[in-house]
Amino acid sequence: MVRRALLSLGCALAFAIISVPAQALQDEDGRAYLEANELVEDRARGVYIARGQVVMYSDGRTVRADEIHYDPALGRITARGSVEIHEPGQPGQTAEYVELDDELREGFARGFAALLENNGRTAAALALRRADGGVELSDAYYTACELCEDGSRQPTWRLRADQVIQDTGSQMIRYRNVRLDVRGVPVFYAPVFAHADPSVGRKSGFMGPDIDISNRLGFTWRQPYFWAISPHQDLTIAPRVMTEANPLLELTWRKRFWSGYVRAQTAATWEREFDRDGKFGDAGLRGHMFATGEFDINRFWRWGFGVQAVTGGDLFLRRYGYSEDAEGFESLFTAPRRDLISQIWTAGRGQAWYADAAAYQFNRLSDTFDDKRLPVAAPQLRGHYQLALPANTGVAEFSFNALSLTRELGDDYHRASAGVEWSRPVILPGGLRAEPFAVGRADIFDITERTNAGVETGRFDGSRALGAAGADVSWPFLRPGDRVDVILAPRLSAVAATGVDATIPPNFDSQTIDLDRSFMFAPVRSPGFDLWEDGARADIGLSAEFSEAGGSRGVELFAGRSIRLSGDERFPQGSGVSEDRSDWVAEGRLDYDWLRLGARARLDGDTWSANRVDANAAVQLWRASLSARYTDVSGAGAARNLREISVSTQLELTDRWSGFYRHLHDLDAGESRRIQTGFLYRDECTILRVYYQRENERVSRLGPSESLKFEIVLFTLGGAGSR
Repeated sequence: MVRRALLSLGCALAFAIISVPAQALQDEDGRAYLEANELVEDRARGVYIARGQVVMYSDGRTVRADEIHYDPALGRITARGSVEIHEPGQPGQTAEYVELDDELREGFARGFAALLENNGRTAAALALRRADGGVELSDAYYTACELCEDGSRQPTWRLRADQVIQDTGSQMIRYRNVRLDVRGVPVFYAPVFAHADPSVGRKSGFMGPDIDISNRLGFTWRQPYFWAISPHQDLTIAPRVMTEANPLLELTWRKRFWSGYVRAQTAATWEREFDRDGKFGDAGLRGHMFATGEFDINRFWRWGFGVQAVTGGDLFLRRYGYSEDAEGFESLFTAPRRDLISQIWTAGRGQAWYADAAAYQFNRLSDTFDDKRLPVAAPQLRGHYQLALPANTGVAEFSFNALSLTRELGDDYHRASAGVEWSRPVILPGGLRAEPFAVGRADIFDITERTNAGVETGRFDGSRALGAAGADVSWPFLRPGDRVDVILAPRLSAVAATGVDATIPPNFDSQTIDLDRSFMFAPVRSPGFDLWEDGARADIGLSAEFSEAGGSRGVELFAGRSIRLSGDERFPQGSGVSEDRSDWVAEGRLDYDWLRLGARARLDGDTWSANRVDANAAVQLWRASLSARYTDVSGAGAARNLREISVSTQLELTDRWSGFYRHLHDLDAGESRRIQTGFLYRDECTILRVYYQRENERVSRLGPSESLKFEIVLFTLGGAGSR
């Protein structure tokens, strides 16, 4: 944070000293140009003087000044009065006085200032350039904030130093008496400070701290140290000290190879388990390991791996504030919420094909669940190939999918499937759009069902051949108007599928199904391979869109349902499509300037009661914004009842200060799951966020957590605060 800004400070002042083209006046290979209102040769002193709007050009560099003196005998060039120095690719600098030798090795500048990249500003009373290339600055400051020319308002922050020295030998920049001023008030002081020279790019050093206060860990200070091992490898060492728990050490390692990368993070502590009531159990090693890597094999194929593991208790990540989703260490496959996944895989992609092979294992983050019941997938194979058929007869897609799951406790599952799907969309007279399609698939199963005690309760070993064919037809009607355009689009899909034998495999991979608009019109509506919808069905729907002519306002509505004409009920209860006549699917969207509304619902076809409702709203009025989301999955047959509402609002109190509030409320339990409230300050150079957070989710013995968090970011310096 502080490191990057001070680094820019030293760099900018160095630019000012080395940019004056003194050597250009006696350059035999190039040309130098000098423009001035008056040019005088003082033969008595042996000095050349240029006065009045002086401009020097040399090698793409420009120096402007009120007056420039050149003394050939002393080999000295001086520029006085409103000196401006411009160099290609570098920010401009100004000074009241600049003096250099004619070899550009030594010199100094007084009253120096510069505008840097990313809106940074720096100035120094005196800048000295030594013969070894080092730079020494006196009474210097740096800021990324706007400065008032009349001095009526202090910048939000400004970094000051009595002395800044650029050491070319150690490639370091060193400071004496560094102060950080906020609105002109000193808030931070260090007698000495040092950081890497900007010319070296990456260099080892301390980073800004992370600070947090919570009811679980107390006051927390995390101090990272960045170790640049090589240009392609680094290690961040971050010890964390907590008042309510033993210290923890975190390591993050990264390495870039010519064909890929590896990134890994681990943390460890020696501690007892704890919850809101205190510590319990024996002390032991507790920690986690996240790692991911990806490498190119050739232009089509790559391979990778992912490691996500914890030790010393499944609640370690939640206790110490790490992401239970292993954020930043994802690989090819992702795990469900509160599950970790370790994997190795290879994948290939061409213009018309994709294939991958993988093996992976899960770990559930629950103290009450036995991970021996979770499967090991070894292997999983997937492949797709798309072929454009000749004579414009459509597109065929060939696919292959195989999966082998084994468990220490529970069922073993082995399956292989191969299929082909054909479709050809056509536009018929009158604007009628039709897309006929056909699907064929063959499956082989070997499934052994066991209890958690290992007792075999059933076995399925067999194969089957499946097929389906149908057509998806829509007929959109457009009625343009002076103020409103209207589009009505009825849609009908008819599908007939082959039956299945009386003996069917257990349904492992298609247990979570929720009827919506896209699912309803899918040719094959099972998300997995175990479940097959046989018989005939018809899907009907109507969409209507009303949009402002030439504007962005509009309303879109949809309603539809599915009717099973023959075949057995295959889908689970609560899916919305388990009966012969499915739930009604209704969707709507409204866009109107400051208001946006959206809703999706599943309605029982007999009682019209809501089996599922998802709604969202966003409002923007003057300085206030509000967004809300409502979810209700509590209808008949729902696998899990869920009724919750989340609200997020922000109010701009001034042009720079705003307050915010976020709330997730469980309507069934009648309690808040998550609350955030606080203030945000933002201007052209600073972000400050201070907020209170409470998470009321109870997991095993670990109860709610409360914390006070803050974050401060000084643009071009960096930030500090809560992780």
